[in-house]
Amino acid sequence: MPFLGMRGTGDWSAEERPTNYRQGLLYLYPNGMAPLTGLLSKMGEEKVDDPQFTWWTKTLAQQSAAVTGTFTNSGLSRPYGGGGKIGDTIFVKVAADKASEFKETHQALLRLSSNLNLDTQSKVTAVVINGANSYLACRLLEPDDNGGAVSLSSADTVLISGNINAEGGPMPDSVAYDPVKYSNFIQTFRTSLSITRIARRTRLRTEDAYKEAKRESLELHSIEIEKAMFWGIPTENIGPNGKPERTTQGLIPFIRQHAPGNVSNYTTDSASAGMDWLAGGETWFDSMLELVFRFGSMEKMAFVGSGALLGINKLAKASGQIQLKSMDASYGLKVVEWVTPFGTLYLKTHPLFSFDAATRNAMVILEPKELRYRYIDDTHFVEDDGKHGASRVDGTNEEWMTDCGMELHFPVKFAFLSGFNQNNTLAA
Repeated sequence: MPFLGMRGTGDWSAEERPTNYRQGLLYLYPNGMAPLTGLLSKMGEEKVDDPQFTWWTKTLAQQSAAVTGTFTNSGLSRPYGGGGKIGDTIFVKVAADKASEFKETHQALLRLSSNLNLDTQSKVTAVVINGANSYLACRLLEPDDNGGAVSLSSADTVLISGNINAEGGPMPDSVAYDPVKYSNFIQTFRTSLSITRIARRTRLRTEDAYKEAKRESLELHSIEIEKAMFWGIPTENIGPNGKPERTTQGLIPFIRQHAPGNVSNYTTDSASAGMDWLAGGETWFDSMLELVFRFGSMEKMAFVGSGALLGINKLAKASGQIQLKSMDASYGLKVVEWVTPFGTLYLKTHPLFSFDAATRNAMVILEPKELRYRYIDDTHFVEDDGKHGASRVDGTNEEWMTDCGMELHFPVKFAFLSGFNQNNTLAA
């Protein structure tokens, strides 16, 4: 039919535009029930050819180890008591997997985390990996003279602070770091649409019954994928038909498994024992933000429940230091911007969090660029071809189908926090 005036993308019927259905969800529901699904539509994606997919990540090594004892002999039987001089060797006990990060010629700083005045430089002269009795032989480059208040017998950390090589010496041994392997499953999502022939032809005062059923089933399909992308766990079992049945791991279980230190609940936080939300919430939240912003981008996104956003707003009003500003961010989402001392956090209220009392006061912090959508068959609509054979029904049976999972890089950049706007339940 003729079209008068300037045509926009909204002036074609849905069937005319060749966008895929998943991308369409972004434009239909970016601020609706499935914002994470919409977000994934804008991020990297990759088709896979197996229901289990694997990826590897590698981070910068911390090049440090916890010290579990200092000794004056390689047998680790004579505890060090202080007074070490330049050239003395101290045998520093560490975990075997940490000892393997050190090598002869490394410069090693011996430290007490609570008192940096103890810092004492040394050179690693030997690395012995022997299970629970692994150690580093460290020759002191400066005396252990810290005013008598503490000595290297109190050291709790050893960290690499350089490497030391003699002029004309041989090439030192190399140290390499293996990447970390992760894997996940593709999950098959199916949402059916069934309507009788008579119902499909019945005129309604609202709208066409079939079109409404198709729209509603697509929305339900996206919501169920959304929930799995947050809370799903990885499983592989046998279904009732004897065929494999898999579930994909979602964002929150992934964080719990691979970055447990980034999971915290204010109501059970020991450092906030006995404090109500306004008394201790800001300090607790600041400590978690400092932790998660140590790695990755200085801009992160957070999906929050309405109770969590309310709690943050209370802190903003009480302190007068927190500035919240509504804005349109990338990926088609309307967010609240909060510039923290550690980085910028974009808060997006998630309706599925808000509707459920268990997650109303929760928050998931993420970096969108570290998420990947993986699929075998992306979201598609399976139409009724009318060929039912002996099982012909007087109606239409169709469905939405998606085979997908999520890949998540560097879990230390993510966090799952709960207990916002609630009081701590521990005894003071």
